Amino acid sequence: MNGHERDDWGCDPSVRATRRLFARMESRQKELLKQLKIPPYDTRLRLCREDARDLFERMLSLPAVRGRGRDEEDAAALYIHCLIRALKQHGLPVPAGSAPEDTTVEELFREALT
Repeated sequence: MNGHERDDWGCDPSVRATRRLFARMESRQKELLKQLKIPPYDTRLRLCREDARDLFERMLSLPAVRGRGRDEEDAAALYIHCLIRALKQHGLPVPAGSAPEDTTVEELFREALT
């Protein structure tokens, strides 16, 4: 894009909110991978990210999540829980305590996976 073109999409409040959410999710993901000492370009992460995204999207569609008015931080935290679950399912090391215990999220997992 040259200096004369505008980002019309960037003027839309919902697009700006989505961009902020994705930036928050990416930042939280980088922090987690650093904490777990997993290189960000580890080839095993591709499937983990896909599974986490699929689960995250399923959870966002649940009435219990939609009705809560979750903000960007809540949504990013929810994605991190999904990513941790995917990392574990694919055999990557995730020590206990890597994410705070959240019984609500566990209930949402059960609902999303049934």
